[in-house]
Order: sequence, then C-alpha cells, then structure tokens
Amino acid sequence: MEGKEHVPSGAGRSASPKRLTSSKAAENFRAPEGKTKARAVVSNGKLGGLALEARADREAKRWIYRYRQGEKVVEYQLGSFPQMKLGEARQAHRDAFELVRQGIDPRKQRKAIKAANQAAWTMGEAFERWIVFYASAPARGGQPPTERTVLKQKGRWRLHLEKRLGGAYVRDMNRRLLIEVLEEIASSAREEARQCLTLLRQLLDYCEDREQISDNPASGLKPAKVKARPGKPRERHLKLPELIELWEVLGESRNAEGLASTAMLSVTVANAIRLLILTGARRAEVAAMRWDEITKDTWHIHASRTKSAREHTVHLSHQALAILDEQKKLSTSDFVFASSRDVEKPIHYDSITTAIARLQGRARKVPDTAAPLYHLEHFTVHDLRRSVATLWTETFLADPLLVDAMLAHVPPRLVGTYNKGKRYKMQVDVWERWGEMIAGFGEVGAASNVVELSRHRT
Repeated sequence: MEGKEHVPSGAGRSASPKRLTSSKAAENFRAPEGKTKARAVVSNGKLGGLALEARADREAKRWIYRYRQGEKVVEYQLGSFPQMKLGEARQAHRDAFELVRQGIDPRKQRKAIKAANQAAWTMGEAFERWIVFYASAPARGGQPPTERTVLKQKGRWRLHLEKRLGGAYVRDMNRRLLIEVLEEIASSAREEARQCLTLLRQLLDYCEDREQISDNPASGLKPAKVKARPGKPRERHLKLPELIELWEVLGESRNAEGLASTAMLSVTVANAIRLLILTGARRAEVAAMRWDEITKDTWHIHASRTKSAREHTVHLSHQALAILDEQKKLSTSDFVFASSRDVEKPIHYDSITTAIARLQGRARKVPDTAAPLYHLEHFTVHDLRRSVATLWTETFLADPLLVDAMLAHVPPRLVGTYNKGKRYKMQVDVWERWGEMIAGFGEVGAASNVVELSRHRT
C-alpha cells in the first residue's frame, strides 16, 4: 500500500506540525524563537511525506521528502526554497514518490543521473575530440585531410555551429533542432549549410560509435531538407581575349607605394594572380607558396597543401620565373607572397578573391562602374582555373587527362592504378607554350590578334 511507504514529517512528535498550502506561507515560514529548526508539512494532493524545513542559522529552506526504504525511514532533499518554488517542489515530490512506488531509491537515481551527466559530452567537447580524430583519420587516397581542410572545419564550427550547439549535450540532439540550425545557415550561405550538414553527420557518427547518442539524427538528412541543395555548377570561363585583358590590367605600371595604377591591389597580390593564371594552381596553393618549395624551374607542392592530399609538381615557365624574380626583391620572408602586415606570414588567399572582385567593381554592394574590368561578365577566382584548363584543351589540344594531372585532380581509379606515368614532359611543354602566349599578348597589347595566333597551335 502506498500509505505504508511514507511517514508524515512530524512522526514521533507530540504536536501536529504546521501545514503549508501556499507559496506565501512557505515564504513566511520560520523556525520559532528558541528553536534551531522547524518543519512544516506541505500538501500535495493525496501524496504524503513532503515537508519544508527552516533553520534559524540560514535564510534558505529545504524541501524534504520522507519515505520508507525497507524498514528504514529515509530523508531525501529535493531542493532549496526560494530557488525551487512550491510548484516545482510538488512536481519533484511526485517524481520521487513514483520512483519509490517502483522500488527505486531516488537518492541512487540522482547519483546515477549526475554520473551520467559527468560522462556525457557537450557538442563543444565532442567537436574537440572529433576534430583530433578527423585530422588523423585516412580520407581520400588513404591519406588524412590536409591541414587547410582541418582549419576549414574548425572555422566552420566556430562561425556557424558553436554558438547554437556548442553548450548542448550530444544526447539532446534531434532532427528538428539540426534542421532549424542548418536552415538558418542556408538562408545566407547554401554551400556552407551543406558543408555543415556533412560535418554534423560525421561528428554525430563519431559520437554514436562512442555511445554518446543512440542514433545519429543527422543520418539520412539531405541538403534539400534544410534548403542547402547545391546550386547549378558554374560554367563561366574567360575567353582568351578576356584573360589577356585581365593580364594587362595586372601588369600595369606600379606607383611609388607599390600599388598598381588602379590602386586596387598590391604588386604582390597582382603577381600572385598572374602566377595563378600561368600555372592553373589553386589560390591557396599560390598564396602560401614558399621559396623552399622551388627547385630551379619546378614547384613542389607538399601533399599537406593540396586539396587531393597528394604531392603535386608544377613546371614554372620563363614567365613564371620572371614573376618570382620580382618577388625576390619584395619578399624577405620564407613565403614568396609575403603579407604586407606581417612578413612572417603569406598573403591570405581571400586577398586574391577580393582583388578580382575589385577589378570588376564588385567588391561592394554598390558597383564601381569605373573599375577596369567592370564591362566583363562576372567571374570568380575559381573561374580562372576553369578558364586555364579550357584554354589548354582548346588552344593546344591538350588531352583532358593530361590537363587534369596538371591541375592536381584525382585521376579516375583505373588511370590512377595502371597509368603511373604522368607524362610530365608533355605537361612542361603546355606550361611553357601557355606562358609564351599569355605574356606575348600582354607585352604587345594585341588581344585582338588572338584568333590569328591560335591558328598556329599544334
């Protein structure tokens, strides 16, 4: 019987204890003069055993639940008043009463919950563990992700996810919350939302394997569900006359402050873009180029700096070497394109993106119609890489697989397995002829004669 499980808080006393029925009564309850403590029975429907204890030596009062555990009368502190209000105390009492009815000691239950909470990870703690695992786990090609990729994941977490999810427990993650967070990201950056979904899927898989969560709520969640469906792939590539025009703008005379005459970019950034055009390399690879990566006319890019996590070799044409000679006069750093703010660091790859936007008058909300390349159809830094690849194929009839190798793309499985020779001599020939074509047109300012020259391609 339930009545036998509980004892009234005043059991064993000669006088009936005071009974509290309201928050005001609980607030006014005090230990009588000359007494160190006193208790008042608190009504809670038909359930017994709830009391409020007041002490003369302290302001706070305690909610006490008295119940039988076997042959013993046990006291369990539910919380303190006024931090725990009367309604909250009654609910805590009902919860504890139900545990006792099931034969569960609420004191042990609280210890178990506390231990579980201490063992449970927050999402912030989980991310710190996962990113270490992620940085060392094999990815594509059996190699771990590059340092740049790891830094991108850290930045993505810090920028988009940490504020909303970092302090929450992993076990409290659910599909509805993840969709809400990802939709908010997608409202301003669809691609970042898609990348964040991938990050969360991997992070919560890691947590599921370590029994921090029973099921991964991000599993099966598609980009379209969070409005992060990838957009149509860009197809913009510059025609040769457009690329020559860009080259000419980059090569315009410098002023005493080391800026191009357009005052839109520094000589160093201009040279970085020119090298990007000559080599077809990625902006991050060019921006962080080091002198110790260069041996004569060869640029060795370590696997840790490439997107494919594979070492890549680029031939430096005569025109590319001329750019490096100019940079030797400007850089006293280990980096070819040293930052003007801190010579111990390279320029940030976003500096290249910003410079390209400025040249087109698109760096601000209000377009700059006076920008030298404003009249061209909009293009991005990555469009330059696509343009170079397209023109190598169209102008020199270079084999697409050869071009892919020059761009450090991961080859198809069969090619990567059975065709180990990269036909490097053929690549060198393309890089040299490309440099001659770009620089030759830039020197004579003869972009209009591109068609005539292209007739002599082989």
